[in-house]
Amino acid sequence: DGVKKDILVVPEGVSTKLGENLQISSKRGTPHVQVVKSLILKDQAPNTPANTYITATGESISITIEKAISGQSMGSLIYQPGGCGEQNMMGLTMPVIATHYLDRTSQWHTVGIGLRQTAVTYIARGYNQQLAYRKGDGSYAAYIDRPSSTWLTAYVAKVFAMASNIVNIDQNVICSALRWLILNRQRSDGSYREDAPVISGGMTGNVGGHNSQASMTAFVLIALQEGRGICGGIPSFRNSIAKATAYLKAQLHALANPYAVAMVSYALANENALDKQVLLSKGSADGSNWPVGGSIYYGLEASAYALLAFVKAKDFQRAAPIVNWLNSQRRSGGGYGTTQATIMVFQAVAEYRIQVTDIKSVDMELTIRVEGMRPVVWTFNKNNAHLTRTEKIPSNREISITSKGSGEASVTVMTTYYAKPKERSTDCKNFELELLFEKEDRVTYHGASESYKLTISSRYLSTDRDATMSILDVSLLTGFVVDEADLKALSTGHGRLIQKFEMNKQLSERGSLILYLDKIPHQSKNKVTFRLHRVMDAGFLQPAAVTVYEYYSIENRCMKFYHPTRKEGALKKICHKEVCECAEENCSLQRKEKIDEALRNKKACEPTIDYVFKAVLLNEDEDLSLVSYTMRIEMSLKKGPEKDVVGRNRIFTSLISCEKALGLKKGTSYLIMGQTKDVQLDGRNGQYALGERTWVEHWPTKAESESSPQLKAKYDGMSSLQHDLLYGC
Repeated sequence: DGVKKDILVVPEGVSTKLGENLQISSKRGTPHVQVVKSLILKDQAPNTPANTYITATGESISITIEKAISGQSMGSLIYQPGGCGEQNMMGLTMPVIATHYLDRTSQWHTVGIGLRQTAVTYIARGYNQQLAYRKGDGSYAAYIDRPSSTWLTAYVAKVFAMASNIVNIDQNVICSALRWLILNRQRSDGSYREDAPVISGGMTGNVGGHNSQASMTAFVLIALQEGRGICGGIPSFRNSIAKATAYLKAQLHALANPYAVAMVSYALANENALDKQVLLSKGSADGSNWPVGGSIYYGLEASAYALLAFVKAKDFQRAAPIVNWLNSQRRSGGGYGTTQATIMVFQAVAEYRIQVTDIKSVDMELTIRVEGMRPVVWTFNKNNAHLTRTEKIPSNREISITSKGSGEASVTVMTTYYAKPKERSTDCKNFELELLFEKEDRVTYHGASESYKLTISSRYLSTDRDATMSILDVSLLTGFVVDEADLKALSTGHGRLIQKFEMNKQLSERGSLILYLDKIPHQSKNKVTFRLHRVMDAGFLQPAAVTVYEYYSIENRCMKFYHPTRKEGALKKICHKEVCECAEENCSLQRKEKIDEALRNKKACEPTIDYVFKAVLLNEDEDLSLVSYTMRIEMSLKKGPEKDVVGRNRIFTSLISCEKALGLKKGTSYLIMGQTKDVQLDGRNGQYALGERTWVEHWPTKAESESSPQLKAKYDGMSSLQHDLLYGC
C-alpha cells in the first residue's frame, strides 16, 4: 500500500525581493545608455536560486491601471490581506481613479475596451457593499453599531462623488454625508473635528499626526470640493467651504508637519489660494518629495498631495520632478506599500497625466543587453504604451539599457531570492513578539502523528497608544495544518481575541495564516493560542516565521521564528537516519575515508573545479539556518574568481543541518575545491558556499603527519597535489 501526495518543496531561507525603478527619458537624436550595476546578494542562502526580471512600460501607471480595473488592486498591488468594513472603500477607490483616468484621456483601447464594463461592475459592487455601513443620517462607521467617523464619512463622500460620472449613484447618498459633516462636525472657527476615529487609524495616513486639526479640516474640505457640483445647493454648503478655507489660510504659516502643509496646500489650490513658497519650504531641496517623520509612506502621501496642488495650479514644471520621484518609489506590481499611499500617488500621477497632454506621445525603442544572452528589443508607441513587457535575465549581471526615439518609459529590475533567515532585534522597534511552541500530550486531530500548541504574545512598544488594526502573519511549518476549530473559537463570541482569520497562500509560498486583531495593547501583552497538527513528516524541517505589523504601517514589522525541536526556530536534525542520509545529499561532506592520490589530483584538474585552496578554520558563527566559517586562505593552487586571496580571510557558509557532516575543527587546515557558481562576490570579498559540489578534506600539518601512517600518506598526497598544480594539469 502507499499514499501519493503532491508536496511543494521550497528552498532554505526567506523569500526576498530586491528591486530598482528607473525612469528612462529619450529625445530624438543621440541614443541614451543607462547602466544598472549587478546586484550583490550578500545574505543569499547557499545553494538556493535567484531570479531576475526586467519589466518595462511606456506609461508609468499602466500596471496600476491594469490591476485597478480588474478588481485586484488591494491584493496584488499592496501585498497585504483584505480587511473589514473600512477597507471596502479602499478596494473601491482604485478602479474609480483608473476609470476616471482612462475616460478622460480616451485610452480604453490601449488596455481593452471590454475592461471598462469589468471596472464599472466592480465599482457598482463596492458602492452597494458600502451602503451596508451607512447610517440613517448619512454618516458612516466601520460597523453600523459604532460611532460615526468624520474621516470615513468624508472619504466615502469624496469617492462616491468621483464615481458619480461612472455608475449610477444616488445623489442623496453623497449629499447627506456632506450635510452631516457640515452640521455635526464643523466648529465655529471653520475647522473640522473627529469624535470617533476609525478602527484602523493607519488607514487615514498622517491625518491624525502633528497639526491634525488642520489636516482633518483639509481632508473634509477636499471632500466638499469634490461634491460641490452635486451638492452645492445644500444650505450653508458654500459658507462651510469659505469658513474652512479661511481657517486653513490662517493656520498655514504655523504648520510644522510637511504632511499637513501638503494636504492643506492642495485644499487651498482648489480654492485658487495656493501659497507655493510655503509648500516648497517643507519639501526636499530639489522639490521632488516631502519627507515626513514616522513612516516613509507618509512622505509618499505628502508628495502626492503636493503634486496635486501644483497640477491644480497648472505649475507643471514643478510637478514633473515629483512625478519622477514617485515613479522611482513604486514597488513591483505597481503599488507603494500601503493602501493610502498607493491610492494618493495613483490619483496624483493620473491627474498629472490627464492635464499634461504633451507627455502622451511615445515613440521609442529600448534595447536590453546582458552578458550571456541575446539583446532584447522593445518598441513603444501610442498604441502599445500601456502594455507591460517582461523578460527573465541572468542574475548578478550588469544591465545596459539603450533608448532611442522620443518619450518616457518606466523600467523595473526585480530580483527574487532566498535570504538567510535572521532575527535582528533592530527589526522589532515597534513590537515585542514572543513565540512558544509546545508539544501536546495527546494527538487531537484525525490523521495527525503529533499535536502542538502555538502561543503568540505581542505588545505594541508605545508610551501613549495601542496599535490600531494589526496583522499576525503566521507561516506554517511543512507538513502541519492549523486547527480551524481553535481559530473559529478565537474569532467568535463577545470576548473574541481576533476579528477574523483567513488562509492566504498568495502571501507566502509556504502558506500563511492571517489573523486580524482590532488592536494590540501597549500596556499589556496580547496572547493568541491555537493548535497545529503534524500530518506529514518532513526530513529537514525549516523554521517558520510569525510576523506582526500594523495594517497601515507594514514597514514597522517584527518577525520571529518557531520550530518543534529547537528554541526560537533554529534548525536541528530531527529525522530518522535513512531520511537524513537522503537529505544530506545537498551537504558538503568532509572526505574522511582513504583517498587515492591520483583520484584527488584528477579531481583538482577537472575543468568544473575553478578554485583549489588550502585554508585554516579561524572561527564559526551560527544563525537560524546557516553556519558561517571564517577561514584564512594559506595557499591558492587554482585561483578561481578572486585574485590575491592568499593570507586573506574569507567566509564559507553551509546549512546548519550539514554541520555534523562537515565536522570542521577550529585551528585545522583543509583542502577545499569548488566551483565559481557557488561564490558570491561583493566587489571586495567573496563568500563561498559549501555544498554538494564542494570537496572538503583535512590537510594535515607536518607535525600531525608524524602521528600516524594514514596522516603521513595524506600529507604526502597533498604535497603531490601542490606539485601537480604548480606545473599545470
